[in-house]
Amino acid sequence: MSELDLTLMEEEKPKKFQLKWFFSIFFKPGKALKEISEKEYAVWIAPLCILMVSALILVLVSAPILGGVSQNVTTPEGFEYYSPEQQNQFNQAVSMGASPVVTMVFPLLGKILGIWIGWFLLGSILHLSLTLNGSRSSNRSALNVVAWASMPFLIRDLVQIIAVLMTKQLISQPGLSGFMEAGTTGFPAFLAALLSFVDFYLIWQFILAGVGAMKISGLKSGKAWLATMIAFIVFLALKALPGLIGAQLGTLSTGGMFF
Repeated sequence: MSELDLTLMEEEKPKKFQLKWFFSIFFKPGKALKEISEKEYAVWIAPLCILMVSALILVLVSAPILGGVSQNVTTPEGFEYYSPEQQNQFNQAVSMGASPVVTMVFPLLGKILGIWIGWFLLGSILHLSLTLNGSRSSNRSALNVVAWASMPFLIRDLVQIIAVLMTKQLISQPGLSGFMEAGTTGFPAFLAALLSFVDFYLIWQFILAGVGAMKISGLKSGKAWLATMIAFIVFLALKALPGLIGAQLGTLSTGGMFF
């Protein structure tokens, strides 16, 4: 095999880690999504890696504040009457709340899992929804579109990083969940969990995903947008289920922890 043939093979080898759409996805999304939709191989690695980096920075700037909140725990009433073993158990629990494992490792692991599982789940649901509406696009194409359509969450992370650094406070009620009363159970708890994901950046992602769905599916705009809307509704409902389960478990009695 000649040197020319080897050069041609290297040029034809697909580059899966591509940053060429980093700026255009924000400023020329139609052009960027058209190019992304034409790729027959995976180009979703770069945006997910970028989101992991921004998640890491957000966790690092939030960790000291989270540790401080964990330390500011009010001792229970009658604490002075607890046995030395019970007092030690309580103090150990408080100190564990400020450990790096709790303030950095667990939050970062949760964010990374959220990025990858959320991307794969939404991409697969979007592919299924498009297929049911008559599209013959591949699952890989849907995953590519969803990955790059998630780039608005980079802006959200940057906004939250700046907000945490300036206010020295954690963001406790994200999205539209602030309109719901805290401590609810049942369907209101599910609705509160659902609204916590709804913000300007999710709408931005939805618009980008809808444009990308039209590019990869070949469907009419109405069908493509309907399929995208169904995919997002199903995806958000699945994301809100853990919040409902957590709210229901939170109502269980936890008495006797130190007795």
